[in-house]
Amino acid sequence: MSYLKKWWLAICFISLTVILTAIIIIPHSTTSREALTGLAHDIMLNISSYTLDKSESYLRPAENAAELTRFLADSNIVSSANHEKMIRYFSEQLSLYRQLSGIYYGTTKGEFFMVARSDNKIKNGLLSKTILFENGERKTTMTWTTAENKVLQSDLVPLDKYDPRKRPWFIDALMANDVIWTEPYIFFTSQKPGITTASPVYDDSGKLQGVVGVDITIAELSTFLSTLTIGQNGKAFIVDTNGNVVAFPDLEALKQTSQNNKVRLSKINELSDAVCRKAYKSLSVHPEQLPQEPVFTTFEHHGARYNAVFTPFKNTHWPWIIGLYIPENDYLGEIKEDYKFSLITAALAVLLSGLIGWAVARKLNAVKEDAIAANHAKSQFLAVMSHEIRTPMNVILGTTDLLKDSKPRDDQKKYIKLLDNAGEGLLSLINDILDMSKVEAGLLDLESIDFNPSKIMRQSCNVFEHSAAQKGIELACRIDGKLPDLVKGDPVRVKQILLNLIGNAVKFTDTGGVYVQAGYKPLSSGNVELKFEIQDTGPGIPKNRQHAIFEHFTQADSSITREYQGTGLGLSISKKLCEMMNGKISVSSSPGSGSTFTFTITMKEVKDSSAEGDSHKNLPENRTLPRKVLLIEDNKSNRLLFKHFISDSPHVMKCASNGEEGIEIYKEFQPDIIFMDIEMPVMDGYKATEEIRDWERIIGLSPVPIIALSAHAIKGTAESAREAGCSSYMTKPITKLQFLERIERDSQTNNRNHY
Repeated sequence: MSYLKKWWLAICFISLTVILTAIIIIPHSTTSREALTGLAHDIMLNISSYTLDKSESYLRPAENAAELTRFLADSNIVSSANHEKMIRYFSEQLSLYRQLSGIYYGTTKGEFFMVARSDNKIKNGLLSKTILFENGERKTTMTWTTAENKVLQSDLVPLDKYDPRKRPWFIDALMANDVIWTEPYIFFTSQKPGITTASPVYDDSGKLQGVVGVDITIAELSTFLSTLTIGQNGKAFIVDTNGNVVAFPDLEALKQTSQNNKVRLSKINELSDAVCRKAYKSLSVHPEQLPQEPVFTTFEHHGARYNAVFTPFKNTHWPWIIGLYIPENDYLGEIKEDYKFSLITAALAVLLSGLIGWAVARKLNAVKEDAIAANHAKSQFLAVMSHEIRTPMNVILGTTDLLKDSKPRDDQKKYIKLLDNAGEGLLSLINDILDMSKVEAGLLDLESIDFNPSKIMRQSCNVFEHSAAQKGIELACRIDGKLPDLVKGDPVRVKQILLNLIGNAVKFTDTGGVYVQAGYKPLSSGNVELKFEIQDTGPGIPKNRQHAIFEHFTQADSSITREYQGTGLGLSISKKLCEMMNGKISVSSSPGSGSTFTFTITMKEVKDSSAEGDSHKNLPENRTLPRKVLLIEDNKSNRLLFKHFISDSPHVMKCASNGEEGIEIYKEFQPDIIFMDIEMPVMDGYKATEEIRDWERIIGLSPVPIIALSAHAIKGTAESAREAGCSSYMTKPITKLQFLERIERDSQTNNRNHY
């Protein structure tokens, strides 16, 4: 079966030619009308299947456009508040995906923002259109630019009456409240056939803001049909359930001008090609009742007999039919006249087509495998790098942590400190590189949990108190007393930004001090804008370098890397994280006067914090209870490390080297908490977790907390772990404190009443 899939094109070519050869060598006594028709059907079915596969492959970018539409609807990119940034983003997407014809966003107020391809002023140019309401007045602007965004012409259009809210894509998306596909139509700007995918856009509070749409041209279908050879006089076409011609070898024949001078798709009965009209008419099944399987028909035109086949698209997104017809004489005429002479020709054709098909299939297969390998490599690169680097880092940092508690001599403390600083520095570098890679690849997820912003800020300042004291500079932390007690967001990423900025300020300040303060501003829908300022009395940054410091691997002075160390990624990552949290970051500085970095983030305020306060009242008592811990980890060094972590605690831990062994120990040991490595031989963590959950359901036990452990720090790993049944997720390296805190926080008593 795999061989057939690999060389399907060669087999298709050979099979078509073999069928023709079989027609030639069949004796005249068996060449009845029924036999010839059956063979013709086989030929047409092969061609129709090939046409269907190629057509659906041309439409795969349209499915990607639906994902782009959903992404735009779910992100904060589409917003009339910053329409210039949105227009730039639309232009970038059009430059990346040539199948896209236009991207636009219409608001519930009637505002409209669009970028579409246009050859009006220059070939491969762009047309942007904006409709804004300023002080109650409507302002419509149309701007033509080159593909490099060089403005060619910009006009105000005072008489424009376009209202996106009255367009079918806007109305259909609101009615469906989901991503929708429109029926095919002729695009206004490019005058090419296409389809639109659209999705409603809501703000964080669930209020409708508008609809975003993406136009995808399907003109390539017609181009493909024009190159398709079906005998000498055969032809293929594609129609939808309304009888509109979606694709036709003559692209211009698709267009019809209505009485109001609007261009629309031609109906099948409006085509000038009489044979196509008769072929479609021979289909007895009503188009709105699409057949589930190919339907064969016959018809006559000017005394010649034709065979036709109508094949529905497999993908339900496309309620279309491929029609294909061919005159019988194209493949049977010469066979009837002189089959002996044709036998040699057909045999050579079989050989030649087989060789051509084999060569083409081999080339296509190689290209396909290269594309699959490249895509797989791109998606797995971060996972492999993260796993291969973080696994030994877990042992290095964990062992260093243990050495600190081993009562070392003073000279040994210096060596341990050197090892600890080097390990932490290497981990910081690894995290920066992986974080930037994840952000650029769209693989970084933000958490949404309750946290205290004041606590995060104090913790961040405490990290650098010792460093500041050693340098003899002041480190002050000022917090607005009205700052919300709890907000919902990602505390780890907020702390990461603070650590980057405070760390830089302390590092570059030799005299004076570093002053950190936080404030907030209430917004609508229960949101608040948190504002953090980090001011230092360092050397300052020249104005012409202030923008560059937020770029990858860039610092204000190239000598900084040698003097202070660093990758130049911290500020770039901080900028990306701020933008992901609906905020921004900026710097105010001048040489000799210090620098002030300001960043804002938008969070949802959590009003009622009594529940959280109550949930922690009994925490100190619970921490003294001994727990039974099960560690399922294939790495021997990590097992030894975790045993040392727990050695001076009241907890009891058993270990297993793979999932299969871990399940058996679990059934006998009945632990209060399980730490489950994801990647293991024999049975991985996903499978082991699923079997534990199944066993609990069968026995009637409440679920034991299962903490997934992984060195993979990429998007999707945590979700996969939770889908398998894990309670939560931890990324290596893990410190002793983190390990013990997770046991105390997530573990349960033996009767499992606390889970």
